[in-house]
Amino acid sequence: MFKSMNEWMNNKIIPTMGKFSNNSFVKSMQTGMTAPMIATVVGSIFTIMAVPPVSATSKNAFVIAWREWSVANASWLNLGIALTINAVALYALFGFVIDYSIQKKAKPVNMVVLSKIIFLSLCATLNKGLLTLDNIGSKGLFSAIIIGWLTVNCGQWLLDHGVKIKLPATVPPNVAEPIQALFMNIIMIGGTYVVVVILGHFNLVLPNMINGIFAPLFTAGDSFWAVIISFFFIRVLWFFGLHGGNIGGAILSPFLTQTMVENISAYAKGQTPPHIFTLVFHQTWGSMGMLAICIALMIFCRSKQLRAISAIGLVPALFNIGEPITFGLPLVLNFNIVIPYLIIFPLDGGAAWLATKMGLMARTFINVPSTVPAIFKVFLSNLDWRSVVVYLVLLVIDVIIFAPFLKSYDKRLLADEKLEAVKLNRKDAGI
Repeated sequence: MFKSMNEWMNNKIIPTMGKFSNNSFVKSMQTGMTAPMIATVVGSIFTIMAVPPVSATSKNAFVIAWREWSVANASWLNLGIALTINAVALYALFGFVIDYSIQKKAKPVNMVVLSKIIFLSLCATLNKGLLTLDNIGSKGLFSAIIIGWLTVNCGQWLLDHGVKIKLPATVPPNVAEPIQALFMNIIMIGGTYVVVVILGHFNLVLPNMINGIFAPLFTAGDSFWAVIISFFFIRVLWFFGLHGGNIGGAILSPFLTQTMVENISAYAKGQTPPHIFTLVFHQTWGSMGMLAICIALMIFCRSKQLRAISAIGLVPALFNIGEPITFGLPLVLNFNIVIPYLIIFPLDGGAAWLATKMGLMARTFINVPSTVPAIFKVFLSNLDWRSVVVYLVLLVIDVIIFAPFLKSYDKRLLADEKLEAVKLNRKDAGI
């Protein structure tokens, strides 16, 4: 059965997934969704400074001083939030367009400027003569990717079909590029304002339309079963040697980035974060199983191979990096430990989701870099010490689940190592 499944994966699924992960749009979308990372991390810091994560009724002198300081400095703290968290769609647009332009052999500088004009024209609104930029934050993430894709493809198509000003070869490239693209830019911006007028006639705004289309996916995506299925799917990909993080991330990143930003924005406004399944939730609870494997190897295994792998993989696992264990143990196509491997990651994610839903720990609202050690990251993501307790309990459960399977695998490796030692001794003795 395993042989036929392996052949089916190798012949059908792996080539398809490989094409998907290497698709130019998918790769650029990953880049685009990663681009706002620094903005969300810095914005999270501004948010905590502006809205102290402590009870408003606390009489603690430090807390009172913090609240008074945040009120006195609200102007520049809110400016920091506005330029980071509230502008993530703009940064995602830049990241996507630059990467996609390079892949499509377009000129990135012109495409970035053009896409920004089109994006703001379609997403910004005028209110009593004042420009409103509410939609350049989390609301505009999907619009940014769609506009970036259309801008690069349509703009480059026009240039490839001769819609440009021809200049002598002696003109420097930095001068020639904006002049050559002038006609194309005029056509693209003109077409944009036709769309703006049409949408305005029906009192519509592009991000609201697009988010309305994706709303059911958000509702289904921020659920217990979405966590279980996504965590399981990613581990299946890793088991067959595919980069589950890249492939799964291409599917999940747009949703998880938006839920993360919406949580940060809600907290900054003094509201309860609306989502459980966010980018930092996925990064934290989706990788803790690798650390559990390392701990189980160190406690229960005696073979030279597994002891060496545990020593090599422990430090990376502490920083949420699982590749040394994945390819060193190996976990890829290792049917000796496939059962616990495919169980513990969905178990961790599902249990963390339920614990959050039941109020046993707070929802995440701080975007912490992915390589911060999980034991710290789980606390920093929501500033709730209870999440550390949940993490440690799940870590112990993971180790217990993995123990019998690793001990059985270790026993086989020990037998192989002893047999190999006997062969070497006979060879040295000339037998």
